[in-house]
Amino acid sequence: MKRWMDNFRSSEVLNVSVFTAISTFVRLVTAFVSAKVIAIYLGPEGLGLLGQLSGFVSIVLVLSTGATTNGVIKYLAEYNGEANKQESIIKSSLIITIISSLLIGTILVFFSGYWSNLLFGSHTNYSSIILIFGFTLIFYAGSSLFVAILNGLKEYKKYNYINIWSSLAGLLISIIFITYLGLYGALLAAVTSQLAIFIIFLYYFSRVKTLNWRKIINASINKFEYYKLAKFSLMAIITSASVPVSQIFIRNYILDNADAASMGYYEGINRISLLYLSLITTTLSVYYLPKLSEIKNVQLLRREILNGYKLLLPITLLILLTVYLLRNILIRIVFTSSFEPITAYFLPQLVGDFFKIASWLLAFQMLAKAMTVTFIITEIFFSATLVMLSVYFIQMYGGVGAVYAYGINYFLYFICMIIVFRKLLMNKQI
Repeated sequence: MKRWMDNFRSSEVLNVSVFTAISTFVRLVTAFVSAKVIAIYLGPEGLGLLGQLSGFVSIVLVLSTGATTNGVIKYLAEYNGEANKQESIIKSSLIITIISSLLIGTILVFFSGYWSNLLFGSHTNYSSIILIFGFTLIFYAGSSLFVAILNGLKEYKKYNYINIWSSLAGLLISIIFITYLGLYGALLAAVTSQLAIFIIFLYYFSRVKTLNWRKIINASINKFEYYKLAKFSLMAIITSASVPVSQIFIRNYILDNADAASMGYYEGINRISLLYLSLITTTLSVYYLPKLSEIKNVQLLRREILNGYKLLLPITLLILLTVYLLRNILIRIVFTSSFEPITAYFLPQLVGDFFKIASWLLAFQMLAKAMTVTFIITEIFFSATLVMLSVYFIQMYGGVGAVYAYGINYFLYFICMIIVFRKLLMNKQI
């Protein structure tokens, strides 16, 4: 125990965790308030539809940046101290993002009716939401790219300030729109809040002293820079085409084979999961991806990963145990009494969340070291197994079967990651 505490105090990951604690707390509070407002005004059915749009937005957002954000984080961290290479990467990613967001935005605008029917069904018409999303997409893409650049440059302070103000701005917009426009307002807020948030990004981004925009604009780029980013684009596109798409399929399957309320319960447990894991996942994204990208010595890499397990898994277990013991209170705080059936969803969801974090500590290595083929194969395979397991368990147990599938699938994914990185983990002399 003493050794664990010594490692905890001296570890760089602690500094990042503490530094992100305030911004994460603000995000948690705003997410709690937002979920409560949605529960009161929209109920389980409305939450389910909003989840459909959120999944679609996440897919489009990845495509609108040319799926380069993880590549930007990796190479800016890897080229630390090499300003010319960093400027070239930033310029390349800007060009890709502008072209991609304009192209995807145009597709959304001209085929808004089709996307509305696909997401919400033919009995509703929210094509205007998709239309507005198409016009505002470039702001989403710009914000996402700016976050990646700040992350890669290790501008943690500005990164956290942005998270705080963007969370508050997004909450305010959501409350106003939901209060006056109901479900339509919730959907509208989901696709327009980035207009305000983009302004916040611009303000803080302009204050990054390590960035010289004149040099970035005039930076020379070559095909090799695009090729390096393209490897990450391929990985991100596979992720955006597998994980969110599988979630949309699962929600639709629950709707067709159970009911709209069950789809809302499934979305509700996912939102609660997102809340309590946000500190850990933020630390992984902000700290681990740049850190693993920097490390070139295999023994140091192994030590970093094992230290991550020693530090983060006990914290994860403590969080999950607390959430399970307080599950009934959480449901009443976050949602309303109409969401009480979510109680049955907690245990399998928590099991899945534990193995998710355990596997991600290894899986981030695939992003950091651009293990493109391995990443693509595992993403496609385990997205497919999640869908198949969900179909099986939903048929047997109804909507709660989806979280049974989630828990089993992440356990299998964790075993797979151990097999993939067995030499790194087991051989001290590697």
